[in-house]
Amino acid sequence: MLYALMRRLARIALRWYYRDVEILGADRVPADTPLLIVANHPNAMVDPMLVATSVSRRVTFTGKATLFENPFLRAFLGAVGVVPLRRASDERARRQAGGAPDPKRNEDAFRAVSAALERKGAVLVFPEGKSHDEPSIAPLKTGTARMALQARAGGVRELSILPIGFVFENKSQPRTRILVEVGEPIALDDWAGAGAADAVDLLTAEIERRLRAVTMNFETAAAAAETARVSALLAPGGAGALGSGVRWAEVVALARRVDSARRVLERAVAAGGELA
Repeated sequence: MLYALMRRLARIALRWYYRDVEILGADRVPADTPLLIVANHPNAMVDPMLVATSVSRRVTFTGKATLFENPFLRAFLGAVGVVPLRRASDERARRQAGGAPDPKRNEDAFRAVSAALERKGAVLVFPEGKSHDEPSIAPLKTGTARMALQARAGGVRELSILPIGFVFENKSQPRTRILVEVGEPIALDDWAGAGAADAVDLLTAEIERRLRAVTMNFETAAAAAETARVSALLAPGGAGALGSGVRWAEVVALARRVDSARRVLERAVAAGGELA
């Protein structure tokens, strides 16, 4: 009941603040099998709201353990079933004492995630570890891969890891648009690297590859701005078309092609090549 209410309120809030939330690939969401959802994290509390309103299944959320230090937040987060994750950067006392983070700090959280997956539930994880304003996704933490492999080792079958990417037109500006793109899931039972000695690193790299495919990633903010400028000129209607009636998904697809061409040209110049 509380989850349904929060989901309804989230949908109202998103519709009030943003002009449009476009969803691509919703048919890729498995209907009734264990699901580990991985998403980029550019916009703090908006990101879990987007997952909750874009995925028809009930989702178990994970959140940084420091949020649970507030007694009111702790009561609310516990009521909606948020699983606290303690990041290495949260181990303040150990850092101040010069020690390494406790590798067992998330044992209870991992058990809670495995239990949810055993019930064929859907669990959301932000593998970057924190929300940020960088023009590219941050290097992924290994926790997501370790959760998935631990659940599989514990007997969970038909587990899928589903990448979901968010591309904001301007996350802080009202009446702008968002693209929520569901990527190709990883069927863990069929994943070839499950038995490898470095399975955690291999799976983390595969998750990052698939997450990059549904997000926008630039080396610098300047590169992102230049791609947006060129895309606006090439979009139907010419300059300024980014804010026009052109679907945001079409604009993002065009920006990806522009960025791909830019990278090819930069590599050619760096290699001393000539343009035909």
